[in-house]
Amino acid sequence: MALFRGRSFLGILSIALLVLTSYLLFQISLKIDPKAGLQLNTYLSTLSFFNAVILFGWVAFREFGGIPITALALVVSVWISLKSGYYGASSVFLLSFIATAFVGYVYLNMKSKIVQLYLLKSEKLSEEINVLSANMAKDKIYVESLEEKLERYSSVKEVAEVLSTDLVLENINNLIIEKTAATIKKSGRVLLFLVDAKKQELVLSASDGVSKVMAKKGDIFDHWVLRQRKSLVIEDIAKDFRFSADNIEAAKESFKSLIETPIVSENKVIGILRVDSINEAIYTHDDLRLLDIVADLGGVAIQNAMLYSRTQELAIKDGLTGLAVRRYFMERFQEELKRAARKKGKLSLLILDIDHFKDYNDKYGHTAGDLVLRHMARNISSKVREGDIVARYGGEEMAILMIGLDKAKASDEAESIRESIQDEPLTLRRHKAHVTVSIGVSSYPEDAILEEELIKIADDRLYKAKAAGRNKVCAK
Repeated sequence: MALFRGRSFLGILSIALLVLTSYLLFQISLKIDPKAGLQLNTYLSTLSFFNAVILFGWVAFREFGGIPITALALVVSVWISLKSGYYGASSVFLLSFIATAFVGYVYLNMKSKIVQLYLLKSEKLSEEINVLSANMAKDKIYVESLEEKLERYSSVKEVAEVLSTDLVLENINNLIIEKTAATIKKSGRVLLFLVDAKKQELVLSASDGVSKVMAKKGDIFDHWVLRQRKSLVIEDIAKDFRFSADNIEAAKESFKSLIETPIVSENKVIGILRVDSINEAIYTHDDLRLLDIVADLGGVAIQNAMLYSRTQELAIKDGLTGLAVRRYFMERFQEELKRAARKKGKLSLLILDIDHFKDYNDKYGHTAGDLVLRHMARNISSKVREGDIVARYGGEEMAILMIGLDKAKASDEAESIRESIQDEPLTLRRHKAHVTVSIGVSSYPEDAILEEELIKIADDRLYKAKAAGRNKVCAK
């Protein structure tokens, strides 16, 4: 549009100059004396003006305007030459005008080629710019994707660091749930199932985003992962034909897409880590890879917590009977005694001894003694209240700390235990043996307020029960 306006201006200017020059020359020609001829300055001015007009015409209208203007200029110049009587000027005008027209023509062709080349290069450059812009947009998306992945995978380092700071299994379970949700960063439930080693079944150990879980032992999808020992990703359970329609229909109410992976330790599946959502196609394979990493780290943390728990258990429990060891029992005895003193509570101590324990070893062998001790431990553990502490106090001696019971109630409990042991026979080498125990009882604060005195009193009463014929409870 700007070029068109420029050409229009030049065209108008060239026509105006041509008309003006023709008019001036016409006026001059009226005053020219044929005998005197055309003055040099008039000749040069006429030549310059006409050349300018022709050049402007070619630039403004190309050959469509340049040729007519050149021809018109020639006619006017010839007329002036004839009028002035300077006939030789017409040939000069002719040659000059033709040269000027040729220059305009060459200029226009060169300009056209330059413009075409410019447009071609401009189009090519525009294409390259568009391609670069598209590539930049793709690269930007790719970079943003990489930054997101870097951020998500960097969070895995934090997961490893956090999981290594705790050795309590319950805390580890909650941390795995928390860090899984923070790593995946998508709405939905997070469920952690651990395998019960004794029952060999899944048990829901921790969860997030769950108001109520119906299948606390896992559903068909969890059992599939447990059996196959493989990760599972489902974009839409309604379109997954690996599972029965009934199971899928029941699951639709809770979720529609999921990812889950087995937690493996020492080549055994110890749990399942699962994330699911009520929406379809929420999770990607990259999410599943992150879940696998969290599950691997969580598996190590869970195994460490279990080993620590087992170590702690071994430190406070007798390996043969499963009862508390004497050291742990004495620590708890001191703690409970202080608590009873602060709250003005009551506490009773029972010391039990197996009657004629040496006879079992002599008659049935040393393994029989172990069987008797385990039989006693099971029986006593099943009879005491929750919160009472039972320990293997010596070789065949056992102690029970009954918290909150006075002497009368503790004596009744002791009698119940004695009768239960007496009435439950034990088979040793195909022979039924009736085991009996003697029990000594002391109570805080009725008998004493110090730990050593309570132990001595209970021990003295135990021997008093034995002296009275065994298989008795002595509380006085």
